[in-house]
Amino acid sequence: MSRSLRCIVGGVAALFLATTPAPGQEGAAPARGFNGLFMGHSFFAPIAKGLPEHARRCGIAGHRQTVVFHGGANGSPGKLWESDAPDVAQARALIESGTVDLLGLTFYPDVGSDLADYRRWVDLARAHNPRTRFFIMAPWTIKQDRPFAAYEEATRRSHARIHGLLDELRRAYPGTAFFCIPEGLWMVELWRRFDRGDLPEVTALEPPEKERGATTLFADHFGHGGPLAVRNGVLLWLAAIYGVDLRSYDYDPGTKADLRALAAEIVERDPYAGGARP
Repeated sequence: MSRSLRCIVGGVAALFLATTPAPGQEGAAPARGFNGLFMGHSFFAPIAKGLPEHARRCGIAGHRQTVVFHGGANGSPGKLWESDAPDVAQARALIESGTVDLLGLTFYPDVGSDLADYRRWVDLARAHNPRTRFFIMAPWTIKQDRPFAAYEEATRRSHARIHGLLDELRRAYPGTAFFCIPEGLWMVELWRRFDRGDLPEVTALEPPEKERGATTLFADHFGHGGPLAVRNGVLLWLAAIYGVDLRSYDYDPGTKADLRALAAEIVERDPYAGGARP
């Protein structure tokens, strides 16, 4: 299935095993779904959990996933590797079953995110399924008191570091797919549009300190994503993992702005994004 896969809205489910094309795709062979294991922190896991609904909408047959969530630095690859938590043990067992063919990790600044931390998980996965594909989701930056310019600069530095890690992984494992989901740039562009007044559905940048917001861009002062950013951030996953043509995807992001086109542009501009499909 090519990167120009077009989606028609089907039903909605949280967990599923799709076996038929979505309505309107009868006669078209759906893309084969991955069995994904996605492990990370609170800037990662909430977005990952939205992928099954969209995969089903697109008629992607057999998409399955397991999400492991550990907060903060504990969701970095290095800290997860060191963890003896039951969910991490279950993740290792899943990898060792040989059924995982897509492993997604994330990044945490200066903690558990060195090349060796990623290579441990890559080596384990490849030992049990040499055809496993890998991605690093480049998360958005901790906000706190950063103004927009500093936030954008920090995000772009983080992304550049992740690109460097991907270069090193590609050199170490030739023939294995490594790619990026540029989620941090998504939040940068949403903030830019909010400042321009192009996101009228967002009432404020963030709620008052020590409160959480349901209609703000950031859910809190720390920088967790608000509902709009998280709910639609999964569009980048759909494009990067399955090559979905977001511009033709029959999905309403609930905004005046065309966030499908924005997500598509972000993925298309990042030369490291995508590449999961054979």
